[in-house]
Amino acid sequence: MDEASLRIYSDPMTENLLLAIESGNYTDFSRDFDNSMKNALDLAAFQQLRTQFESKIGHYVPASKTFIKGERTGEFIIAYYRANYTNEPAGVTVKVVFTSENGPAKITGLWFSSPKLAS
Repeated sequence: MDEASLRIYSDPMTENLLLAIESGNYTDFSRDFDNSMKNALDLAAFQQLRTQFESKIGHYVPASKTFIKGERTGEFIIAYYRANYTNEPAGVTVKVVFTSENGPAKITGLWFSSPKLAS
């Protein structure tokens, strides 16, 4: 898998996700989702996620994410990032899963992990 090609779309899509969580804009947050992801992470789940982030890890530091690696698993392409948050000194690992079966890449999975989110 070519990481440079992955980052052409994964970098801006991931930054958009992080900024949309911060601003509370669900429309922006979900704009690159595939249909299954839109069903799985609806507005109510998004609002819960925002509340959890604010109480546990604070606020995203814009443009602070760094690319860790990319990998392919079957039909999915996964990008890993480390993002900085005001109350999480260890940083937050962001795992974004993409599918591109029917045209341009869409987000089909999203996970966040850090010591404070795990507590």
